[in-house]
Amino acid sequence: VTDYVLSYLTLVKVSGYQGDNVTLHLGAEPSWTLEHIEWYIFTNNTWIATYRNKIPNTGWRPQYRGRLSLDTHTGDLTIHNLRSEDALEYTAYVLNTLREDVVRKIKVTVKQPPLTPSIQTVTNMSVSGRCLLVMLCSSLDEDVELSWDSEPPAQGFYRGNHGGPGVSVFLLMFINSTYDSARVNCSSSTTTDNIRKSSSQVIRPTCAGKNILFISNQPTTHNL
Repeated sequence: VTDYVLSYLTLVKVSGYQGDNVTLHLGAEPSWTLEHIEWYIFTNNTWIATYRNKIPNTGWRPQYRGRLSLDTHTGDLTIHNLRSEDALEYTAYVLNTLREDVVRKIKVTVKQPPLTPSIQTVTNMSVSGRCLLVMLCSSLDEDVELSWDSEPPAQGFYRGNHGGPGVSVFLLMFINSTYDSARVNCSSSTTTDNIRKSSSQVIRPTCAGKNILFISNQPTTHNL
């Protein structure tokens, strides 16, 4: 008869974006003092992080070296700078000082950040001394939300299909012919595990026949 109390927990699924960090929560009792921790991958129990004899080791596998943080109080493992090859099933085994142990299985999905959307000018014409601009913002991603922001404020925008893959939205706005600071921003956003990731394209349109300047396409992350 063993003095170990072994608890198998159901498979937990977590997601993260490539380049971000994700924490694999062990779920051990807060009152526990952990004596032994093992995190491993594959069916042959390949170690990637361990805690034995009060010594943590996160350098077992070259592909994870320098990218793992092991919390020896909770048993949680954080993977930094997620890569596509990190999309695996991870297993944790922990033993506390009372000889109680837990096995935890966590499946990690790695998602790509949204692609930078593209903006095209559909219409640029003079109407009663002002410019009528119709812009098309499109993304090759299928599961993203596109949104507009403009200065001066746009008169309206609507969703449409530009005939290609992905999603698209149109923007309708008027600017004065001499307006020097018109600015149009289209953002592509997606959310997973309460983390919102966005990528945007900003342009400064001018009236018909003049150049359109592309300003930025910086990705951003927001925790919801």
